[in-house]
Amino acid sequence: MRTHKYLLMVVLWITIVVSLVAQNGSPHIIGINQLAITGSDIYCFIIINESAFLRIGYPNQIVKINLITKQTDWAINMNSNSNSRNQLVKTLDNNICYADGGLIVKISTDGDILWTQNLTGIFSLSAKSPDFLTCYSMSSNLVLLDYTTGQIINQWSITTGGLASCGYHNVHAATDSTFYLFDDMPMGILYNTGIKITKIKVINGMAEIIWFLRVDDLSDIHGIVDDNIVYAIVRQIDPWVNSLVYQVIDQGDNYTITSITDIAGPDSVGTVGSGITVDNNHRLILPVAIRLGIDPNGEDGYSGAIMGYENGNLVWSINQTIMPFCLMLVTAINSNKIYGISMCMTSYSGVRTFWLTELETTVATDDPTTPAIDPELTCYPNPCRGSANVKIKQQTGNSPTTIAIYNTRGQLIRTLVNGQNLTPGKEHTFTWDGTTGSGQPAAAGIYLFKIKSGQYSATRKMILMK
Repeated sequence: MRTHKYLLMVVLWITIVVSLVAQNGSPHIIGINQLAITGSDIYCFIIINESAFLRIGYPNQIVKINLITKQTDWAINMNSNSNSRNQLVKTLDNNICYADGGLIVKISTDGDILWTQNLTGIFSLSAKSPDFLTCYSMSSNLVLLDYTTGQIINQWSITTGGLASCGYHNVHAATDSTFYLFDDMPMGILYNTGIKITKIKVINGMAEIIWFLRVDDLSDIHGIVDDNIVYAIVRQIDPWVNSLVYQVIDQGDNYTITSITDIAGPDSVGTVGSGITVDNNHRLILPVAIRLGIDPNGEDGYSGAIMGYENGNLVWSINQTIMPFCLMLVTAINSNKIYGISMCMTSYSGVRTFWLTELETTVATDDPTTPAIDPELTCYPNPCRGSANVKIKQQTGNSPTTIAIYNTRGQLIRTLVNGQNLTPGKEHTFTWDGTTGSGQPAAAGIYLFKIKSGQYSATRKMILMK
């Protein structure tokens, strides 16, 4: 009896809640898989072809994961105990550079070392410039390295005033010898902490400060730049764990703050994770952990979320409660897919597990052969016992259609419809009897119903109970 009760609790924990606020181009979940990795946190997440590369903390490692199999291909141990953002970047030749404290290393996607360079300090990296790898230390040293050899091209000590004890520092390098520095600073009233964004431009070999934005009593800054828009993610000192998004327009010799957004809303507390990115539609994609309940330490639980922002406004959000404590840490983009990795626990101090969520964005098309299907793929009842129904509304095309059922590891459980041409203009309902393709009863848990018809695909979740 106790076993059945525990199983029911697990099934309820892994409920997935999807909330799409904006509609054209909003993503939908196509896969959720647990990753076979351990650690305290994930600080960096990049994708090259069909592989994901992660910077993991404690044990401090660079890890390669195959996005098809979701298995770990290799792991490289790091010597430095300093964990920071932007210590791992993809170079323009589809290799990798990472910062192991002051040791800068370039490796191939197979993990082979291409070169190393020893610098003094603790560095974050930027590979946005096609001409050089940009390295920025916690002591505000800006160093440029040659991509091919790792040799130092130039370096400057910037008068922006960072101290290692103040926390996070990172850099964004533009293509015209312009740099944006994001620093935690030794200033403020409550905790002697604030943030600073500094625009640097190299003129006649000298790094000159063009403008800077300083805000006291904020902390934990990390930033990204999209054309002339600068996004800075910061945390309020009080409450300490609540994140804000500053949208700043670079006007050349000056700047304008166009919005300051509380990512969780005025009555909630939310924290943005390390891996922020911008999609092809210039939307800011954020990994978010939303605190549940009223306990200030978060012991009432967390809900993970991937959020899309445009012009300071939330345009879509996908929330997840895989377990009672679910914190989305990093996101990355590859073509029309968005990936997020969350850290989940069954209790406040429980074992940390890491889950990869794969989203696919809806792509508009004028191709007359592409079927037009109502995005609502209905699965009912949900949760279900024994059997469930899958209904497709308003199919107007006649492309071959497949409906299949997968578990959260991406393994095929059962195919309900296999390449059939369904009658256009009608609703179609199919029943899953709760068994696998071999006729065995499927285990209780969460399952993914996926429809594929021409270029259209959609995925919905179903909880099977016993």
